[in-house]
Amino acid sequence: MSSVIITSSFRVPAFCEIPEEVFHCQIFIHFDYVWMYRVFRLVCKHSDRIVTRNSFSSVNELKVFLDNNVYRTRSFIECCEKGYFQHVKSLRICGGRELSQLSKDMDLIDVFDDDSCCSLQRLDTYLNCFPNLQKLQLDKRYFDDSIVKGMINCQNLKNLTHLDLFSARIHDKSISLIVSNPLFSNLTCLRMNQILGKECVKRICSSPYLSNLRDLQLLTCKIGDAGLYEISQSTTLKQLTALDLYGNDISFDGVKYIEHSSVFNNLISLNLQENNIPTEGIEYLATCKNLSNLEEFKFGRVLTAVSIREIIAIFNGPMKKSRSLLFSPSSDAEFEQFISCKNISSLKSLDMNCCCLFSNHGLTLLTNCENLSQLETLRIGYTKVTNFMPLITSKYLKNLTALNVSGQGTLTSSTLLELSKAFPKLKVLDFAGNDGISMDSILQSLDHLKYLEVLYLPNIDWVSPEKIQQFASHPVMARLTHLTCTNKKNDFIMNFFGEFSQLENLTYLNMRGQPLSVEEVQVLASTPKLRNLRYLFLPRGCPATPLCDILKKSPYLYGINDGERNHLEGLFY
Repeated sequence: MSSVIITSSFRVPAFCEIPEEVFHCQIFIHFDYVWMYRVFRLVCKHSDRIVTRNSFSSVNELKVFLDNNVYRTRSFIECCEKGYFQHVKSLRICGGRELSQLSKDMDLIDVFDDDSCCSLQRLDTYLNCFPNLQKLQLDKRYFDDSIVKGMINCQNLKNLTHLDLFSARIHDKSISLIVSNPLFSNLTCLRMNQILGKECVKRICSSPYLSNLRDLQLLTCKIGDAGLYEISQSTTLKQLTALDLYGNDISFDGVKYIEHSSVFNNLISLNLQENNIPTEGIEYLATCKNLSNLEEFKFGRVLTAVSIREIIAIFNGPMKKSRSLLFSPSSDAEFEQFISCKNISSLKSLDMNCCCLFSNHGLTLLTNCENLSQLETLRIGYTKVTNFMPLITSKYLKNLTALNVSGQGTLTSSTLLELSKAFPKLKVLDFAGNDGISMDSILQSLDHLKYLEVLYLPNIDWVSPEKIQQFASHPVMARLTHLTCTNKKNDFIMNFFGEFSQLENLTYLNMRGQPLSVEEVQVLASTPKLRNLRYLFLPRGCPATPLCDILKKSPYLYGINDGERNHLEGLFY
């Protein structure tokens, strides 16, 4: 049976199933531009839409997966020069080693003073072919200072509002070019991740061309207390609403600069995680009236629990708009202290995942708290909770759209069904670890979860190929973008992505359990249903190299691993 399915899965893709990016970046490049518009677009309505559409999505976003391939890179540049992407507003380039080399080569030419060299036109001006570009994200480490030098020659980037150089290896030289060039005067969001000196931070904070910045992200830039001082003294960063200073060696002395600075008056989001700020520093910030507009405040260290002192200080202070909290109470008494705070009514998200001391009594306190009635996200996975009835019957928690009740077998089939009835608006559901839940109860629960987009399944018994097909063909599957499940026998993959499967919009797929065979990986690689996939994780078994070769040749999985299909070994765990 499996051989028949595998053979049929390797059929020649239908015309309408070929990703449109393949047409633009791999096929059209071989044809004359005029022919494409005068002949190809007349073949049918679908071909006309491929040629004339503004970009690859309804919101004018373009993701380019260059796969570090010379030919593909040249094809992309020629498509740029032919005007295929003139209406694109958001561009994300993944891969890009060959593309970034263009900029490096031009910089090598620039070091000569020869007159003939001065007359050379830079070859890395492909970005000038995006006159409507507003967002630019360079996703790989291959991009460095050379790319910024090339950008300043692209006057069509004058509409750029978002510049993401988080993955690029840029240094002070690039920052100097950005802050001194009016080309970047419309930037509202700047994201970087490199060690910056004090003078570099000072230039950012004093640049008249960055006065429109609303979102400044300097992650792990090691700016220290001196850098935070420069931000606090800025006369141009008055419109900031989001500031991310994750991992910057900031101490208690540094946060004292915040209280008396008007730069922070309009902040809605502030991230100070992974710094050196003690509990006293957080308590100090909790009293700052100029932080009263904060809706998101991240602090502490990722692997260290937030203390109840910090929680009480924040939710009894001037920050009355906080929307999310990651909290691990050490006892029910601490949780009672939390729910008695004055300003918890604005919370939309409460994450107590892996809090081993949160019990049934704590859940009862939570579900009876009227001040938490605005919660939309609740994560209580891997806690001591065994009785979920207070959650199901709560008259306050009616707005949940995301729920995590993962654990170690504490959730029953009947409870899952009752949860689905109580919270039909759920978009995210995680009940991994509850392996005793029956397949029938899952199918019945899906009938109530019509808005589901993200699903984490336990290691369930799929029972039979018919049940697998019934699950995969359920109407809810057409909405799923994220799925984590367990691979089983009975031709699981073949039935999961068979003819009637509705799993056509997945961007994230995590397959656990037993390793996949070569035949099963071939099915994954040959189904057009996975053409939107960006993240794929498979259990490690037989040598990964032949499986990677199969995935690399797939006409549909061009987006996985950020487009770098020459390095797929990391997909297997």
